[in-house]
Amino acid sequence: MNLNFKHIAGAVLASGCLMALSSCMYDFTDINRNPLYPDKNQELLDGVLNSAYLPNLEKHVIPVALKSDNTDLINAYQISVNLAGDSWIGYHSPRDNHWDEGVNPTTYFFKDNWNNLTFKFAITNIFTPWIQLRNINMAGENPNKEIFALAQICKVMGVHRATDMFGPIPYSQVGSGSFTVEYDSQEEVYRSFFRELEEAIIILSDFVEKGNVYVPKASDVVYEGDAKKWIRLANSLMLRLAIRVRYADEQLARTYAEKAVNNPYGTIDTPADEAKMQQGAGLQIKNPLYQIADKNQYNDSRMGATLHCYLKGYNDPRCAVWFDATASQSKGIRAGMPVTKTEYDDKATFLKLIQDTPVYWMRASEVCFLKAEAVLAGFDMGGKTAKSYYEAGIAMSFEECGVALGSYLSNNNKPAAFIDPVNPDEYNATAPGNITVAWKENDDDEVKLERIITQKYLALYPNGQEAWSEWRRTGYPRQVPVVKNLTNAGVKTSDGYKDGVRRFTYPRSEYQQNNENLQNAIQQYLGGIDNASVNVWWDKKNK
Repeated sequence: MNLNFKHIAGAVLASGCLMALSSCMYDFTDINRNPLYPDKNQELLDGVLNSAYLPNLEKHVIPVALKSDNTDLINAYQISVNLAGDSWIGYHSPRDNHWDEGVNPTTYFFKDNWNNLTFKFAITNIFTPWIQLRNINMAGENPNKEIFALAQICKVMGVHRATDMFGPIPYSQVGSGSFTVEYDSQEEVYRSFFRELEEAIIILSDFVEKGNVYVPKASDVVYEGDAKKWIRLANSLMLRLAIRVRYADEQLARTYAEKAVNNPYGTIDTPADEAKMQQGAGLQIKNPLYQIADKNQYNDSRMGATLHCYLKGYNDPRCAVWFDATASQSKGIRAGMPVTKTEYDDKATFLKLIQDTPVYWMRASEVCFLKAEAVLAGFDMGGKTAKSYYEAGIAMSFEECGVALGSYLSNNNKPAAFIDPVNPDEYNATAPGNITVAWKENDDDEVKLERIITQKYLALYPNGQEAWSEWRRTGYPRQVPVVKNLTNAGVKTSDGYKDGVRRFTYPRSEYQQNNENLQNAIQQYLGGIDNASVNVWWDKKNK
């Protein structure tokens, strides 16, 4: 809970002191070394340190526990994802909003201890193993650039979620050895992401062009060191980030979106290339949602109202893959409910997953929708139309779910109204929108964008934070508004298209331990206000 940049810097400085001390005693190493314990050189040769730090970095990109872990990462996921982005985007809602009598992020109230934990897992716990991987692989005369390239891609994948949560964050100076770290603007953080992804792609491409396939000693849970798949992930991530900044800097977005799709190794275009945490490097994950939602464990999460409205309205067959009901039989819970105790226990639809269900970082369907929007924006995506990429994204999502596409592409149904399964008189809501599935070439670009993002929202499930970021950026898909707004952070109740939570507020730990740098960032980059109603840099679209 108290781990922060001061602790990171101290750990790095301490390791430096130990290395200096060991160099002074070099002549005595054979005498003092335990023959049953590896020394530094043996650790590097055997990949012992990489096998510890790379999986540790990967499991913090989206908090996911290994089977050997305790529940800390599951709890981190629940606090920073399931009761935040998942709720704000209408994917999930608590069965009973019992935390502090409903005064929590689902009702727009930001708790100090939860913010501290979110900052720690989203930022501090990404940088800690990344610094160690940099020190292990980039020091000395023969750096292992390939493993560090994987670490760079992981870092960007994780930290972009962090800056999308908070806005300005410490970035360029992390690992410099200072006990307090300056903040970078979100714009500069994103520009750094693009440069770092480019560098990683060049390193891995050179590795592949020399006839190599797998990065040795990578201990990689995601791709088992497959360099081509890592290049495709880096290109796809570059495309995601490029589209994210479309309304803030169109030329920057165009440059990197086109660079990503023009790379000879391509993007993630098939399920076989999708980035996921499930098993690899001899390790197996525990899907955090399984423990959070399972009726015999936490029993905390059910289908959200907004997702229910779209799935039911479209009679979407993917519903029965994700939930314990068909679309027509499903029942949701609105976000921001008060304490309900056992009222919704068996009235709202359960999630359907097992402990081994993968946690996806990026899927092929998302890449199709990114390309569809890019074409809509006038970017060169290789000559195909927005319609073709849009329909390919839907078809890919159905393939990912193992469901027949049928006539879904010609579906002209509209989202359903929300009917509360317990208290309809109090909590019913009108349909969140009227967008249909079927592409209509004569629609204006804004309607086409709503159609793309609405289907992207469904394909992204259950990646609630990414869907929340896309909703903030575009206003789509339209949402069922929150029931109660108990904010302590200036949040305006959303009409389903604008307002709502725009960012996390900074944790008290940063005010206490890095106050001068934090205050400078708030004044310089957030207009002097650390509120959850303040837009992050890329959130520029008029709504």
